[in-house]
Amino acid sequence: MRCLAVIFSLLWAGAAQAVKICDELWFTGNLVFDHAGQRFQSPLGRAIFDNSDCLVGNAEPDPSEAEIVALVRTMEAEWGCDVDTTRTSLRIRNIAQRMAMIDLPIADDFESMCIGYRGPAIELHTGRHASAPVSGVIQPSDDLTYVFIPMHGCTFFDLGRNGEMGWCAIPELSDLKCDSLSG
Repeated sequence: MRCLAVIFSLLWAGAAQAVKICDELWFTGNLVFDHAGQRFQSPLGRAIFDNSDCLVGNAEPDPSEAEIVALVRTMEAEWGCDVDTTRTSLRIRNIAQRMAMIDLPIADDFESMCIGYRGPAIELHTGRHASAPVSGVIQPSDDLTYVFIPMHGCTFFDLGRNGEMGWCAIPELSDLKCDSLSG
């Protein structure tokens, strides 16, 4: 009986992870289309995105975001995502701050962590360049969770405090000074 409980909990955890990443991917992919002026028809699309500034029914995303759309679609297919768009919320924290990002992060299906960061303070930016507005600061002793795909030499972090999140040019996890590493 205990073996069945363990199997069930592993399956449940896997299903929960799939729902979370599918929500993340749906949000990121549709945020690209929101930026392009897409008018959303589903209850979920209308609840998450503001249709008041829509210009077209079927928008074409900016070519600079084609990489994001292609990667999101590939990952949705790999995870077998089928987001229920009749609901009106997503399992994403700090969604308003995520919408304010210049460059959009894409959730990763692998998670790792720097526990007890021991380096200098690092500014986070709304985009993948140092001239983008500052949106948070990594502080010594922060725990840094890698849950987004690094892009163009930058990594996206959601620090989990007061909506602080953003991009920074940071080395590989193994290059950071941390009390310990996980994942």
